[in-house]
Amino acid sequence: MPKVQPWHLNTCCTLTSDDSSLDHLGECQDFDIEALVWAIQNDLSVSCVERYLKRWNASRIKQELNKPVETHIYHKFYPVLFFAVERNCPELVRLLCGAGANPAQQALPTRMPVLAYCIISAEYQLSDTTDVLFTLLAMGANPYDLPQDMWCDYIKNPAKVGPQLLDAEVAKYSWCSLEIRAALCRTFNLLQRYQFKMASLLPGRTARSKQVAAAFDITPLFEIPFQIIGQRLAARTVQEWVMSHALHHIEMPLVLLFTGPSGHGKTELAKRMGELLSLPLLKIDCTQICFTTDLFGPQAPYAGHEAGSPLNNFLADHSGKKAVVFLDEFEKTTEDIHKSLLLLFDEGFYKDHRIVGKQLDCTKIIWVLASNQGEELIQKYWDDHLANKPEYAQLQIPIDPLQRKLEQSFQSTLGAPLTGRLSAIIPFLPFSNEERAVTTYKFMRKLFNESRKPISVQANQLARHLFLNFVHDGALASFIAEKYFSAELGARSLLKAVNTQICHKLTNAFLAQEGEISDVMNWRAWDCYDVRVEDLKGGFKEIVVRANGVRSVQKRSDYQVWAPEARFDPLRPANVLDSWRDEEL
Repeated sequence: MPKVQPWHLNTCCTLTSDDSSLDHLGECQDFDIEALVWAIQNDLSVSCVERYLKRWNASRIKQELNKPVETHIYHKFYPVLFFAVERNCPELVRLLCGAGANPAQQALPTRMPVLAYCIISAEYQLSDTTDVLFTLLAMGANPYDLPQDMWCDYIKNPAKVGPQLLDAEVAKYSWCSLEIRAALCRTFNLLQRYQFKMASLLPGRTARSKQVAAAFDITPLFEIPFQIIGQRLAARTVQEWVMSHALHHIEMPLVLLFTGPSGHGKTELAKRMGELLSLPLLKIDCTQICFTTDLFGPQAPYAGHEAGSPLNNFLADHSGKKAVVFLDEFEKTTEDIHKSLLLLFDEGFYKDHRIVGKQLDCTKIIWVLASNQGEELIQKYWDDHLANKPEYAQLQIPIDPLQRKLEQSFQSTLGAPLTGRLSAIIPFLPFSNEERAVTTYKFMRKLFNESRKPISVQANQLARHLFLNFVHDGALASFIAEKYFSAELGARSLLKAVNTQICHKLTNAFLAQEGEISDVMNWRAWDCYDVRVEDLKGGFKEIVVRANGVRSVQKRSDYQVWAPEARFDPLRPANVLDSWRDEEL
């Protein structure tokens, strides 16, 4: 995107690319959208941008953030979110949307929505913008800003030529030329298409829910459904409980029990919750906890009390503060452990074992207990009520009956006193076939991003600067999921399959190439490797990984191998795009 410079500002000093310059402008000048864009483009910190925005009235900032910025190139106007997307910073997008920037912003005169620009920019910026895209969706961006046929059946790759538009859709999608749609088809991956479909099923956020989230600084909580695959009911329940706990100022710990089959997102959800809320998280493996001293450490003055324990010290360090404690495999704990947690879960106060009489305030701690108990009850409920339902219907089916059965089950193992202190029992449901495929692709995408990193011979980072072309990503991920998924292992079985079926075969194809690896190779186009499912004799199928050479930076192709000379600007007006294509031909 063109660089923006606030030339008209009569500053008393020369602007430098650090936080002090924006702080100075905020003190000496009135708010200016170009100054804000300059700060975004020059990588000033998010906290600095936040300070700048808070200097003025919130209603005025909301108006200013939705004004387009003229760049004087092709007479184009970009709203501020386009610059935040270009920087590829989810925190900045979240801040701007929270301050009033409309996530449905469009560039002028093309009227391309910011969602489309976010997807396409991954190609010519040579970066993965998936996290920013999910933040936009969580902040209220409308998935229907993109043609529905491109993501409704998310397992299928979108077609380069879409169906004929209805009269009402022609103007809405006028920005989506054949050139733009082709670029979207190259970059709109399975994980993104899945989240577009899920966003279309979720209810919109009300103005009141936004207000409450902002007041208690839990706006990032809206992103939880876009950070995990499946488990929409669990994500919604976590959101509701955290929101309710904050809204009613409940001075007790929030204790959530995650239960369900192994490898279905319990740890992932707890981790994402801590990350999004910027809360420290402590994970404890309860299989290693046999006695209360293993969990809390010996009490003073007994020997060893000075060292405390990871949990004791974590609670002491965060007394009176918000934090997350994750107790994994909690069903393996003993009755003594259960009794030791009663007062802590009930009143939220605890005495530091290292110092006699020192009481700690743990009322703001979020406790997450993970268990596999009740897996059979969850599976039966899934089979009876959810397995054959479409995705939108699954979100409407109540889980209260299942939660009551699970509560009865846990009373028999944890005891009524501890079970009664649980705020909520949250079941994690089995993956559907489509969710298994998307989970597989998530691991594929991680390998994709790792392979694109620069080569560093000195650091032994050799299998880098590679482009993995997942031919028909949905079909490829579905093949792996169908063949290798294990209900007992959950997502771990899919990670193992990606490592053996793609990563291992990529290693063989990589080592088969001639020539030594050097850092100089970072300056040329990526080495391309095709990953696809091929038919074999006898009706069998197999995943193959083949080197496909170094793609010329001058040649346009479907392999997303772009260098600066081969990039195009998706926001150019149509007549400019046409002339550019003519010159290229």
